[in-house]
Amino acid sequence: MPTVMLDTNVIAGLLNPDDALYSHARDAVRRWEDKAASFAISVITWNGLRVGAVHKGVAAEKMLGGFRAAVVDRIVEVDETTAESAALLRAADLTVRVPDALIIATAREIGADALLTADRKFPGIAPELVELLRPS
Repeated sequence: MPTVMLDTNVIAGLLNPDDALYSHARDAVRRWEDKAASFAISVITWNGLRVGAVHKGVAAEKMLGGFRAAVVDRIVEVDETTAESAALLRAADLTVRVPDALIIATAREIGADALLTADRKFPGIAPELVELLRPS
């Protein structure tokens, strides 16, 4: 069974049908669902999504909770090995933000088959892993 890591921007796009990324994210997730993939997110992604939902209110929190229950099979914590891998990514390119390095390192550490993202910098960091989604 393949494992796919979802980046924060992909989930944000999936939760908002008016988002430019919505249809591309939906189609990518469906493609992986057809391959019986399991979906994982980093605790870094979960934190960012929770902050946004709490800020927006109860309806957003319920929507995020429903998405989590329906789609996300696993929230992956950052451990020392992942933190070390992220540090190596950043040391090679100090323009890589800490959350991005942690998300990429988490995907690698769990052996993900793909990392779905709309972040254009990710393919340059992890070309073997990243499936770049382009908004309409």
